[in-house]
Amino acid sequence: MKSDSGQAQIGRSASPAWPVGTAAERSSDMADKVKRELGAIGYVEHQYAVQNQMSYGVVQNPAGKFIKASRASITAACHAVEAPQWDKFAASLTNAPGADSYPITSFTWLYLRTGLSDRKRAAALTELLNWMFSDGQQLGSQLGYSELPAPLLAKVRAKVASSR
Repeated sequence: MKSDSGQAQIGRSASPAWPVGTAAERSSDMADKVKRELGAIGYVEHQYAVQNQMSYGVVQNPAGKFIKASRASITAACHAVEAPQWDKFAASLTNAPGADSYPITSFTWLYLRTGLSDRKRAAALTELLNWMFSDGQQLGSQLGYSELPAPLLAKVRAKVASSR
């Protein structure tokens, strides 16, 4: 939020203290609430809007262009932040540069402890991560998520391999 008074009132967190509205636990709950309430506005992940055939608007990005969320505009934000080295592993793609970048997006990410002493757990975790960053990408795509660009996947797989 750009307004100092608004930021003081609402705060800056993953769960802002909005002065009005109804909270939802999950994106699917928010989608249901918005669909049921005439004139309601909510924020859900792109695939929920598509799967629920919801209308959604455009958002102005840092380049001044109004962009609609799509797999292409989300991938454009990823390219703008990660290319050409593909090794930043940014937790957020919010306000990525570039005329085609959707400004309110991020990766689905997780933090992992490195150096596990239990070899079986470490091997199982490595196997899961290798699947996520190979065949698992297709499942994400089927669920409506944007696939990670190939150069980023290669760097992530190398990071997983070096963390054993």
